[in-house]
Amino acid sequence: MTAKKAAADEPPLASHSDPAATSGEEEIWALENAYFSNLYKANYDGVLTLVHGRFLGWPDGLLQPLDYNESARFMRQLVTGPTPCTITIDRKGIRVQEDIALTQYVLHATCSTTNGTAQTKSSDITHTWVKEGPGWKLLGGMSRDR
Repeated sequence: MTAKKAAADEPPLASHSDPAATSGEEEIWALENAYFSNLYKANYDGVLTLVHGRFLGWPDGLLQPLDYNESARFMRQLVTGPTPCTITIDRKGIRVQEDIALTQYVLHATCSTTNGTAQTKSSDITHTWVKEGPGWKLLGGMSRDR
């Protein structure tokens, strides 16, 4: 099968306005939003309730991946207190297969600077979620700042 043929057989990527997005996909997108909303509110416990105990993530700029405990310390250094930032998630793709979900998107965080202007920082994100009990937990991820 050629790459062109395989691509034609794949379902379309889900986006904000995709009526074909399944409830499972929307559940994962809601978790992605909750993860970053809690992070920028400095609600670290809210973030960590979404993260799997065997988490492995590799934020941009670090020399190696972080486990759960290292990631918990890293986020407290990254966001030291609640911020007035707004976040938007530009969905690029999602795949949900039984107990595993993979998301890829661009995260835009718009924050006010000290002089009152807005500054937006964007990062490419990929996250892997696994079903644990009745819900989902973030097992891993990687980011690249734009």
